[in-house]
Amino acid sequence: MSTDPSRRQLLAGSALLGTASLAGPLTDLAGADVSPSELSELGERSVHNGTGRSEPTTATLHAQQDEAELDLELDPDAVESFVDDALDTALDEHDIVGASVAVVHEDEAILTKGYGVADDDTDEPVDAAETRFRVGSVSKPIVWTAAMQLIEDGQLDPYEDVTTYLDSVSISETHAEPITMAHLATHTAGFEERFQGTWVTDPDDVRDLPTVLSDEQPARVRPPGEVIAYSNYGTALAAQVVADIAGTPFGQYAQENVFDPLSMTQSSFAQPFPDEAVSENVATGYSALLGSPQEAPGLLVEFAPAGSMTASATDMAQFMRAQLGDGSLGTDDSRVLESDAMSQLQEQWFTHHDALDGFTFGFIEGTVGPQAHRTLEHNGHIPGSFYSDLWLVPAANLGVFVTYNTDSGAVASGEFREAFAAEFLPEADEEDEPTPDEPDGPPTRAGELEGTFRSVRVVETTMGKLPSTVQAASADVRVDDDGFLVTDFGGGPDRWVEVEPLRFEAVEGDTRLAFGERDGDVRYLFLDFQAFERQSWHESLSLHGGVAGATMLGMLSGAVGWPLARGWRRFRGDCGGSGGGGDSGSENELSDATTGEAGTDSAASAPSGVTDAESPSETQQIDDSAASSTAGSDSASPESDGDSSASVAEESRSKSVSQPQTRTQSQTQSSQSSTPLHNAGWARWVAGSSIGALFGFLAGTVVLYLLQPYTLLSSPPTSFQLLAVLPLVGALGTVVAAGYAVQSWRLSWWTLRSRVHYTLVVLATAVFCLLLGYWNLLAIPL
Repeated sequence: MSTDPSRRQLLAGSALLGTASLAGPLTDLAGADVSPSELSELGERSVHNGTGRSEPTTATLHAQQDEAELDLELDPDAVESFVDDALDTALDEHDIVGASVAVVHEDEAILTKGYGVADDDTDEPVDAAETRFRVGSVSKPIVWTAAMQLIEDGQLDPYEDVTTYLDSVSISETHAEPITMAHLATHTAGFEERFQGTWVTDPDDVRDLPTVLSDEQPARVRPPGEVIAYSNYGTALAAQVVADIAGTPFGQYAQENVFDPLSMTQSSFAQPFPDEAVSENVATGYSALLGSPQEAPGLLVEFAPAGSMTASATDMAQFMRAQLGDGSLGTDDSRVLESDAMSQLQEQWFTHHDALDGFTFGFIEGTVGPQAHRTLEHNGHIPGSFYSDLWLVPAANLGVFVTYNTDSGAVASGEFREAFAAEFLPEADEEDEPTPDEPDGPPTRAGELEGTFRSVRVVETTMGKLPSTVQAASADVRVDDDGFLVTDFGGGPDRWVEVEPLRFEAVEGDTRLAFGERDGDVRYLFLDFQAFERQSWHESLSLHGGVAGATMLGMLSGAVGWPLARGWRRFRGDCGGSGGGGDSGSENELSDATTGEAGTDSAASAPSGVTDAESPSETQQIDDSAASSTAGSDSASPESDGDSSASVAEESRSKSVSQPQTRTQSQTQSSQSSTPLHNAGWARWVAGSSIGALFGFLAGTVVLYLLQPYTLLSSPPTSFQLLAVLPLVGALGTVVAAGYAVQSWRLSWWTLRSRVHYTLVVLATAVFCLLLGYWNLLAIPL
């Protein structure tokens, strides 16, 4: 479907993907009290959502489909010919430097082959058996295989609180329900997205796993077991559970218990540092974002088990053979799991709705091919460089792995999968596929379905909130006049027909979606395994963008307008003086100072009306200034916003007449010198400086992002930490400027229009600071 959010975009495992509550169905497995000895019974259980439906669930249908094996025959020569054409085309059309492919069928690797070069400088060709590619989040199935080994051995209960097994990391007790390994494997632990702890560029900055899990623990923004929110942190935490139980670092455990038995000789979780032996034969990563491929920065993963693995295509063929077989390569010494445990790993462990795909123990459920065969899949992405895709079709005993050392492989991978499935998987029956009936009216609870829904995979509590929200998939939902549900995920509208309350099927294709409730209200939209949460009107990005734009214009009218107005006054004053007539420029400034107009930029000026009395000399000064204004010189400044000089002069005369002539010269000087920070001259300086600090933060952040697009928020440099002080200064200055705004009205500084303008500028700055606070940008990233 055109609007179906790409799995590759949402699940790349990179750092660059409201709280949730009970959103609908949970599997009977989630939160159940099951001991390891009962695991053999899990496959017999069904999942239900409490609707009383009698039709089979997706879990039941998947089990039936997997058992009814497809009679698929693949000619290795035909497969190689097809892959050769497809990869050659992909490398040419998408500017990909190198790729490697493995195809497994019937316990045999029928194709492992490299394409292009591993390094553009050396022209070293890709070797499927030797060239290591960084596979990103394809690392995760290794973690879940290792965890299932401990479940199989009885050392780990998947429904026990993980803190029971963790010796090196403490988990915050935000919710009453504990986090279990089942929650971590299905990404339902309730963690928010986390940028910090993901990417660094300096090997010396990589912390050991227990440290980074403790220091960079994301907030638990929802109770566990409710909705799927993909989490790199959750997988890394599961790896540490394995490590603590085994008493050895996870990388070592994986090497001894997964890689060695499966003869995966080119696989490792060690970071591919350029100067270490482990990085020999590692392909170089490239970005084709700007056209011709450019070498990408070497990003290192601190949540290492979630995405640090390097492997060759031949090694991944070994792993797929074990997954599709009985947990081994045909010999006892190559066994990683018993057959029953492998089956349990591949069963559905969680779904939002019993009619939708969900998660197995670590694999994403999906479909592929003309007959929508069930797949177990995972992809992986190193931002700006590597992209990998692994998918298994259990019913066909088919596994395909493809990896690229160029970021444009993300697009090529989807094209390759669709073309391969269309070429080799059985076509649908000739009979027309059933399509949903025309709606006979609006959907049930139609008014509650409309609105905007956003992916739950976002940052809630740190500075990554804005970028994660901007990049999050979202859907606009409405009901048209014909009763169709219409969704738009950004690629155009799609129509859906309600087949039961809150569940819909696509008019075109076989995609399904459902809505979930919280406290009786429709709160969630579920599409396959993905969860989207309803957004309130005040959370709208378009609203926030409009408010940000309006406040920035208001701020600029002061920060730019005030200096321009002052410069214009000086220019007009100079012109007046040279054109005749006397010292009108200095007279203008003097008049502004005594009336509280533009001359208040001087820190020594006191606004009219502040002092109790003025000396005769001061009164004469006011009269002289007023006379200068009425004589024809243009003493009305741009800041007066059009108020005439005559009115200013008249106001000055009335004040001078009404004030008793009792103040001595020493008293006047004392008053002027003792309150320099309480006069109008400082008001615009404070407001302008605050605005400058805020704009400086924005400009500096843009520059740093362009220089460090992948690590700015995941590993904030010192320069960004220092830059983050500016919005705090701006917010503090705004508070002071607000006090000046109050004073300007109490003491009648400036003209009415100038006071209104100053107040609006300060208000715009305050609203802008509130926006920064909403997006967690009034903080220093540590």
